Amino acid sequence: MILTAHINDTVYNFDVPQEMLDEGESFFSKIDADMDNGYQMSREFVDNPGRKERCQIVADRILDALSENNKTLALLLCAYIIDRMPGVTVVHVDTEGDINNTRFGNAAEHEPKPLVTDEEARAKANESLSEVYKVGRVHKFSVRDALTGKWEESPTVKTEEEAKKLRAAAFDKLYREAKGRVISLDNEAS
Repeated sequence: MILTAHINDTVYNFDVPQEMLDEGESFFSKIDADMDNGYQMSREFVDNPGRKERCQIVADRILDALSENNKTLALLLCAYIIDRMPGVTVVHVDTEGDINNTRFGNAAEHEPKPLVTDEEARAKANESLSEVYKVGRVHKFSVRDALTGKWEESPTVKTEEEAKKLRAAAFDKLYREAKGRVISLDNEAS
């Protein structure tokens, strides 16, 4: 069974083997036992996390497993979510520091996004970046915040070449966001 995890601008497709679901109850029970005495969920301590809260906590632990490149643990955590929340096939993991903002759903609830062409993604990225400019003896560029629409200046650098490298990195990030990068568990871009 596949659980799709949206983490920032990246989509991970976790293909959880059926045998992991069938034989994982002892692992799942251990996770539950760890949370039975309560859990710190961002700013508040929850005495007795419910099913959704437990799955939000486990989704947060997927981030740790990915950062440690522990694919087996990531799959086991996905198996826990699939087991405890039947019908869930999609999780949007919060990375802004509030576990309570992690959301669950299923693929049927989400309309597939139309594919963005390379040209459209480049145009969108370029619209959100200014050219490199000089201020006194330093160089910088500006990036438009997608949420507020306000322009924010980059850090200042001494040379135009350094500023262009920073702008190129910002362009690459904005391009990937516009393109909608999808990554499998083996980190192969698709």
